[in-house]
This record gives sequence, structure tokens and C-alpha cells, in this order.
Amino acid sequence: MSPEVRFWKNIAFCQKQYWFRLHKDQGCVDITPRFMRRLRAKRELLRIVVVATGGLGDSLWIMPFVRELRRLWPRSAILVVTETRNKPAWINFPYINGLISDAYYSMESAMTKSDEAYCFGGVATVYKQYMRKDPVEAVFDMAEIPAPKDHRLMRPHLVITIDEGKKAEAFLKEHGIEIKRDKIICIGAESSTNNRNWPIEYMIETSRQLAGSGYKVIWLGKTPELAEKVLKAEYKVPGVLNLIDDTGLRQAMSIIALSDLYIGPNSALMVIAAALEIPTIGLFGSFNPKIRCKFYTKFLPIWGRAKCSPCNEHWTECPHGHPAPCMKVISPGEVIAAAASMIKRYPRELQNKNPIE
Repeated sequence: MSPEVRFWKNIAFCQKQYWFRLHKDQGCVDITPRFMRRLRAKRELLRIVVVATGGLGDSLWIMPFVRELRRLWPRSAILVVTETRNKPAWINFPYINGLISDAYYSMESAMTKSDEAYCFGGVATVYKQYMRKDPVEAVFDMAEIPAPKDHRLMRPHLVITIDEGKKAEAFLKEHGIEIKRDKIICIGAESSTNNRNWPIEYMIETSRQLAGSGYKVIWLGKTPELAEKVLKAEYKVPGVLNLIDDTGLRQAMSIIALSDLYIGPNSALMVIAAALEIPTIGLFGSFNPKIRCKFYTKFLPIWGRAKCSPCNEHWTECPHGHPAPCMKVISPGEVIAAAASMIKRYPRELQNKNPIE
């Protein structure tokens, strides 16, 4: 039993969406009368808590919803709860009043004092009725709040400051990359689960050919094991700046913002690139890209179709082997051709590479 729920003759009164979902998932039946639903929609919310936990991508998907909450309740105090590793993405997000880490002591206090608490855990991985939709769209459906019709408002809102942009520009210059002169391609080396990763050998070959064609290629990733692997002699590529496990999230975002193209598997960095409207090539296998990139522009998905795809699974390892068959069928040649097409179709002017606060 929870202090947020009152029980009477096997009926639970749940004021907040967080507890309503929790108890409904445990088998409780919602028999709320229609008039009470209408009253609920007319409440004035002065304190709102939004739980944006999970992977970085899961946290980013909540941003459009929080922005809409601010529009609906401009006088409310909105608090976002997320893991410490995800907090850098929310820095400078202008629609909230506070950001706290996901910890029991802080969560309990925030929940108790709030008028409404939202949580969307499992929206893309557990609930079948939501897995068939774009995750951002599914978040609005789960909250029973109409989604904005403007696709721009359905993308994460990321703010990179001028200072961060200048620091990233100076960092790249130290490594021989001039944003005024060079065409920069960032390649995301990994996702959070191995079944979505592109073969490392494919990334190497793609990078070798792109660097040989005069592009400046930057590798981004966070896993120490992968960083150690690509340091081996057979994986070193002349002209490639390897930043795997060698840069923080804010710096990675700033570097992506200065790039001409981003290439990578279905992951948080792909979402960041698309949200920043950087021309992006997303590599998909286990998920149908139509339900993962519905609201993106300057975006080209490449879907590796295999007999078993889409499986819609966040496997740590694909049961059919590693790399997953659906990712293996995406050839370096296909990605290189797509890269040339995207850079030609969406040329980035220098003035558009400068971050704006």
C-alpha cells in the first residue's frame, strides 16, 4: 500500500498517474466514472514531477512532453527526475524548474509534495500497444494528453551554449579539424545493446573510405571495452579522430552540432543528432525505423531487413549471433553512398554550425 493511494472496499483512489499506472499494471481495474475523469482534466497543477529515467534515449523522449506541460500549466513548478548519467542532456532545458537524480529519498519527497507525477517506464519496451508507435507519441498517449501537431515540437529540445560551441571548435582545431574548411562526419560506434550495433569492421571500412575521400571522421562512443578494442593496430584508421570513451556527453553534443553529417545505429546519439537537425543516417535492424524517427527531418534511415526483423527487442545479445544478422546486411558501400547523398542534399553553411543559446 502506498501513501499516494487510498483504498476503500477494493477500490483504489489514485490521484497521480505514476501510482495509477503502477497499480493498474499489478491487476487493478480502472472503473473511474466519466465525470471524475472530466474533473481530473480540469485540475490546476501547481507542482508536477516527471520521472524521465531509463537509458539516455528514454530520457530524451520525455522532453517534448515536458515542454507541452509547461505550455498547459505555465505557472506550475515542474521537476524532472532522471539518472545522474542523463542529467547533462537536460542542462539549459528552459521548461523546468529543477532537475534531481533518481534516488529513493529525493523521489519520495518529490512525489509526496506534487499535484501530479508522471512516469513512462517501459513505453518503448514493455507495453505492446505503445511499442507500435513512435516513443514520443506513445508518451503523450500514456499521459492522455494530446500531442502537438507541429513535428518540431515532438523532438527533444537541446541547448548548446556559444561557449560550449567555441570550446568544441578549439578542441577540434587542436586535432587538425577546421570547421571553416573541413567536412566533418561523426560516426556513433555503438548503442546501449549489442543487438543494435553495426559490425566494428564495417565502421572501420566506412571510415577508411570516407577519410580517403577527404572527410574528417570522428568516432563517438562511451564503452571502455570498445575504446580498448579500437586502439589495436588493425582498427586504426589514418585521418580518424577516435573519441570513444574520451569525451563527456556535453562535449559530444557540441561536436555533433558542428558536424556536417552523423552516422550511427539506433541510439541516444542518433536522437541527439536528429534533434539538433544535423543531417543524420540512422542504422536500424531490430526496430522498424518508421516508428522510431517519425518526427525527424534531414534524416535517412537504413533498415537491415532480415527474416527475423523487426523483433522489437532490446536484447543484450541477439539470439541469432553477434553482430545481429539485420545489422550485418547493412553494407559499408550502402552507407558511404548514403553519406555522399545526404551531404550533397543538406549542405551545412558555416553560420549554421555556430551554437545559439
